[in-house]
Amino acid sequence: MISVNKNAMPMVRDLIERAESLGCHYFQLENGAHVVDMGIHVTGGWEAARMFTEINMACLGTCQYRDYKLSDTYSVPAVEVYCDNPLLGCLASQIAGYPLGTGDFAAIGSGPARAQAALKEDHCFDYTDYRDQHHEVVIGVQSNVLPDEAMAEKVAKDCGVGPEHVYMLAHNTTCLVASVQVSARIMEQTINKMIAKHFDLNTIVFSRGFCVVSPVVLDDDDAMGKINDCLLYGGKSEFWVKWDDEKIAEILPQLVTENSKDYGTLFKELFLKADRNFYNMDLDIHSPAEVTIYNMNTGNVFHAGKIRNDLMIKSLYNNEHGQQ
Repeated sequence: MISVNKNAMPMVRDLIERAESLGCHYFQLENGAHVVDMGIHVTGGWEAARMFTEINMACLGTCQYRDYKLSDTYSVPAVEVYCDNPLLGCLASQIAGYPLGTGDFAAIGSGPARAQAALKEDHCFDYTDYRDQHHEVVIGVQSNVLPDEAMAEKVAKDCGVGPEHVYMLAHNTTCLVASVQVSARIMEQTINKMIAKHFDLNTIVFSRGFCVVSPVVLDDDDAMGKINDCLLYGGKSEFWVKWDDEKIAEILPQLVTENSKDYGTLFKELFLKADRNFYNMDLDIHSPAEVTIYNMNTGNVFHAGKIRNDLMIKSLYNNEHGQQ
């Protein structure tokens, strides 16, 4: 059986070895836990962002960059991501479903450690029997402050390992690693929506995704808005499945952003209106812009939604010149 933590650890060790050249900083806490700062007190970078993304998918997927033209004037970076085992790489690893609150420090974790902790609060494990067991665990942490000993102890306890075997990769919302790795979640964004709309995840064989990458902006609300707009209006995913055409055709239109009553509104406006709480928003807005499903049983292809270049320009270029 594949161990998602064991599978990710060679790249984690490479990241630690090259931390300084990747714009990162590695250190150990007093209890021996390992921390790599990838964008809190350091700048991170393109290669660091790629590595974070692939580690977060337990190295069962790949991330690569390409250029994408929004118009004759504007082009932006974009990510292409591929996953050979979406149930392990995305559902059991990449999705941010691990609550990491310790005292005043609240964060959500992602990555392979989730599959070893398999917490009841992490609803994804209601949809898979997979559980990992390895002596080392790695978790991604998105937060404005670095992980501390209390967080490491929590992860160690949840995963049944010593804190010296916990590896925490940390960044905040306003860094390049965040912009890239969130856009690279386009496949798991779709899987989350599939769960909500009762798509049979066990029919999924392969997946790939594409998503525009937001430029880095240092205002938290602006960053939150632009990064999520990239998923909602600038991202598409594709899945190869073995299922029934009728069920695919019924569910597919419900998976895309167009299905939300708030379609067309930029994320920042919705987020502020919801008092910065994702769960106060219409949950249908948390969707990819476009989805294609290939049914391997019949050879038929199904498609819904579209990328909205106009809304991406409106979101990413909010100065007067950029909106022209």
